[in-house]
Amino acid sequence: MSFAEKIRKSILAVGDIICFYVALFLTAAVRHLNPDYFLIHIKLFSLIFLAWIIVFYVGHFYELSNFKERKKIVALLFRLQIINILLAVVIFYLYPIITPKTNLFLIIVFSSIFVLGWRLFFYWVFASKIFYRVLLIGSSNEIKEIEKFLIQSPQIGFRIIKVLDNTESIKLQYLEDLINQENIRVIVVDDLIQQNKLKGFLLKEIFEEKEIYDTAEFYELIFKCVPLSFVDENWFLRYFGLYRHKINLLIKNILDFVFATILLIISLPFWPLIILAIKINSKGPIFYSSWRVGQNGKLFKILKFRSMYAIHNQKSNSRWSKEGDERITKVGSFLRRTHLDELPQFINILKGEMSFVGPRPIEKELFDLCVARKPVYYLRNLIKPGLAGWAQLNYHYAACLEDELKKFEYDLYYIRNHSFWFDLAIVARTIKVLFN
Repeated sequence: MSFAEKIRKSILAVGDIICFYVALFLTAAVRHLNPDYFLIHIKLFSLIFLAWIIVFYVGHFYELSNFKERKKIVALLFRLQIINILLAVVIFYLYPIITPKTNLFLIIVFSSIFVLGWRLFFYWVFASKIFYRVLLIGSSNEIKEIEKFLIQSPQIGFRIIKVLDNTESIKLQYLEDLINQENIRVIVVDDLIQQNKLKGFLLKEIFEEKEIYDTAEFYELIFKCVPLSFVDENWFLRYFGLYRHKINLLIKNILDFVFATILLIISLPFWPLIILAIKINSKGPIFYSSWRVGQNGKLFKILKFRSMYAIHNQKSNSRWSKEGDERITKVGSFLRRTHLDELPQFINILKGEMSFVGPRPIEKELFDLCVARKPVYYLRNLIKPGLAGWAQLNYHYAACLEDELKKFEYDLYYIRNHSFWFDLAIVARTIKVLFN
């Protein structure tokens, strides 16, 4: 996440908090609350407002890409406010100091109106008034993707001023005049390190407080994935410092073990029901297992509740799934939608073969196909595969080799930016997807 994006999301959150308190004060005025009763409201609703902000964050309400469609914002706010009502009811039950049913309803209505108005104002300000002016230099496909995305997403806070696609014909004086006259703040350049002609000029621009990016770096910044066309073993050596943070990996392993144990115990009462449903729906084993590629290339057997019809020829089952796949049973379809088929993978986590967050474990045959197409694919094995992952949140099910390699771009982003907080954000967003 860029600094500019963090600032925008923080401003959104602060604005939402103000909207909540304005709604509370307006409700107090409408309902003529006496000072003592209002003071109780402020204390209790401050706790509720904190919970609501967390719901907004987990519910993806602070993603700037949502601003493209107003209907989507309204629908998302409606769903999240229903959750907020339920949370408020729970808090009132736990702290039965007051039971303000009418007041809660008014605060929900007023805050929804204010939050929507705040977002319209935010979009108007940051899409048309406050933005970074961007110069793109190069002709790569990634430059074209960046140009298209920024034109379609003004709420991100970047505006394309000029694209110079022929670096050989660029005159430095023209470039300097363009940057000064157009007040350009961000410069994105193809093959930045190899630009001998522009290198000295760009170094000088750094002293003018310009932000200079290589195309791959800026692409990663706005798309939250790493373009494979820029990735080779040298890229890994230049950018990866995964094992410099061994304490983080140790904490991750401990938390994986603790939470896998707790969730396995909690889920066990549901296993007999799932097993019974599988046996009634179709013939075959209860569990499905197959060899997957784990950390450092070590093979392990993944466990799942069977969601497909039993197939004697295992090789015919080793291909990508697709929407409406005829191999999936009715019970299996439900298990997949709810991800209940993956409950046995808590055992894989306890055995140290998987983590809660990481690249999805891939079958050996499909892994070999990906390595044959893109040799650096094997480097996704630097960390343990996971139940949830950045690629799953940002890209649909892989239905072909190209899809799998596209998901690898998101896996690379996760591996490079791995942290406890990033893991927590992925888990939170995964929970939100499950509830949807």
